[in-house]
Amino acid sequence: MYVKHSIVGIYCETPLHAGSGQALGVVDLPVQREKTTNWPTIQASGLKGAFRSICEDAKASQTDDIFGSDKSEGQAGAISIGDARLLLFPVRSSIAPFLWVLCPATLRKLKRDGRIVGKEYGWTIPEVPDDKYLGLAGNSRDVILEDLALSAAGQVEGEIIESIKELVPDDDFYNSSELDKYLCLVSDESFSMLTETGTEVQARIELNDDTKTTNNLWYQELVPSNTVFYTVISMADTRKPGEERQGANSLISWLKDTIKEYVQIGGDQTLGRGWVRLVWQEVR
Repeated sequence: MYVKHSIVGIYCETPLHAGSGQALGVVDLPVQREKTTNWPTIQASGLKGAFRSICEDAKASQTDDIFGSDKSEGQAGAISIGDARLLLFPVRSSIAPFLWVLCPATLRKLKRDGRIVGKEYGWTIPEVPDDKYLGLAGNSRDVILEDLALSAAGQVEGEIIESIKELVPDDDFYNSSELDKYLCLVSDESFSMLTETGTEVQARIELNDDTKTTNNLWYQELVPSNTVFYTVISMADTRKPGEERQGANSLISWLKDTIKEYVQIGGDQTLGRGWVRLVWQEVR
């Protein structure tokens, strides 16, 4: 039974490519997306692999205790890592280099996931028409997000903003102290459109070393930097047969101390892709 839980924010410092493994349309290497919403996601297996890699570098016995082992009789892992859900998506705008957009559906997901870890969010989920937005404190102008023009319809509840701040870095460098000035809550339909058109698509080529001509051309999709995901991590006591069990509290504390803040996720690591900063909420 999982007895310790944490919601962990995942802030993309660089563009990230967690590939889906199949081509869609003209994009040869699309990113992973949820089947129901088509929003970008990072599948749990990729997160678990990145976390385990860091722990294996530490060469500690806790690695097998947490992630499991197939040696001898085998050992089930003590950890449960969920898929990373999209929370804030950066979109270029007419009033700032970019604004963070979210929608009622992302807040519903966060509220439901909070119940898993025993964290109750008391705020009310707002609704917003397709041609309106909520947020951007001190601003009442029309805003253009990509090619989408929206007019102001009020502010985002302060408790919602504080809940989101818990999942982003608190450095001034990230503008998180003034999150309300950059937060734009749009309708579910507008959010879906922006997440489909707002990802980066880059052309990649392989050059022939002798002739400097291309051997191959492909298109790759990237989740842009400044995107914010979150995941739910749960921990049980160790499950190693025949030995005294190590408690979930010490395991999740060791994991947090070992991984700390930065981890590289997804493909193209040699190109500097996939650097993310983790924000661990208080373990419950």
